Amino acid sequence: MSIAETSVARRPPAPLPRPGALGPIGLYRALRRNGVEAWRADAFEEPYIADRNQLGGFVLLNDPELIRHVLIDNAANYPKDELQLEKLTPAVGRGLLTADGESWRLQRRTVAALFQPQAVAAYLAPMADSIDAMLTRWDDHVRSGAIIDVAREMTALTYDIISRTVFSHEIETPADVMGEAITTYFEALGRIDLWDVLPLPRWLPRPAFIRARPAQKIFRDEVLRLFEKRRARVAAGEAVPDDLVTRLIKARDPETGAPLSDAVVHDNLVTFIGAGHETTANALAWTLFLMSEFPEADARVAREAARFPATVDADALARLTDTRMILEEAMRLYPPVPFLSRAAAARDRIGDVVVVAGTRIIVAPWVLHRHRKLWSDPELFVPERFAPERRGAISRFAYLPFGAGARVCVGMTFALNEALLALAMIARRFRVRLVEGAQVMPFARMTLRPLNGLPMRIEARSSA
Repeated sequence: MSIAETSVARRPPAPLPRPGALGPIGLYRALRRNGVEAWRADAFEEPYIADRNQLGGFVLLNDPELIRHVLIDNAANYPKDELQLEKLTPAVGRGLLTADGESWRLQRRTVAALFQPQAVAAYLAPMADSIDAMLTRWDDHVRSGAIIDVAREMTALTYDIISRTVFSHEIETPADVMGEAITTYFEALGRIDLWDVLPLPRWLPRPAFIRARPAQKIFRDEVLRLFEKRRARVAAGEAVPDDLVTRLIKARDPETGAPLSDAVVHDNLVTFIGAGHETTANALAWTLFLMSEFPEADARVAREAARFPATVDADALARLTDTRMILEEAMRLYPPVPFLSRAAAARDRIGDVVVVAGTRIIVAPWVLHRHRKLWSDPELFVPERFAPERRGAISRFAYLPFGAGARVCVGMTFALNEALLALAMIARRFRVRLVEGAQVMPFARMTLRPLNGLPMRIEARSSA
């Protein structure tokens, strides 16, 4: 029996689309509580929706060609919108995630080489070291029968991986402290509040910013320590790792020869510490959840893992075809970033919709990946959608776990290899099982996390 057949019996947890539009107060409450609860049913059926709400005029795009127009063909007219920048900039400043124009292009060129396939292949051994250290801790959980939050474990794992690789293991703040700070920040600023929907003076103290400030200080202070130590070593002519920190410090504008400002270097380091592991952690957590819910998926990953070599290389990862199918289907059902948004800089036509300057353009992977005109049985877990012989039939702009266009996630190859390696190494030794009675529901706060975590027990694979 295939996974497709077994999937029919049970729909992975997700809020049901609303039958009709919410009123102003209801919509505000839904957006504030959990953004993925706010979408009405026709959003999952129409090629686009043009409307207004408390946040202003918007166009939700679901047609892949319309999305291509915004993200590729006329991307210069669609920078990130002010609401998104307002949420992100206090933490990450004007780094790669929020910069635009020439500043963004210079930053992108500087870091891109660190995430090319050849560079990522060199990271596989330290990635495996991080995963093995986690699995060694899990041996104790097997013996004790302890319940652990697998979502939190994945956050700690991906934080350790990015520390070992692109930061040369020089981050000092412990994973649990940093993970809690990032969670607090996303929880505080990822919610819609009155400042987002009412024309309140921007100088008024904003409660969300006040709540986020201690968390923001933790990761910005960590980056300041790291940056100043490395800059002093570079200035002294010492041998330093050829990692993200060094490359940003040594980067020069090709036209003027000017270095990146201290603020830009600092902001990029914060971006990669904060955002560089959060999305991969969520993708891993949701995949492990689905493996616990669908035993055939777990068995298929375990069978591939049993053939996985002790010495990791890119070719071995490429042979994990079933594992990759299951990971990609998990990211379809639970996209790490559920919403993307842009703002029209000037008047434009998107298909048959005329947009004026300031119109918010929304591309919501949460909606797009569950759209009834783009996917068969979109609410079911069917990894065969991503089988190698079927993968090419999926429109490039119907599946966007990493975005698309010039601003596609620079770390996509890094994240995919990291996730495949982690899943294989976990499944070779352990099986994870959701605690009976645990209530799992996706929860949107900039990224898509499981509400209340994923309480699980760890079982040794050999004893199953």
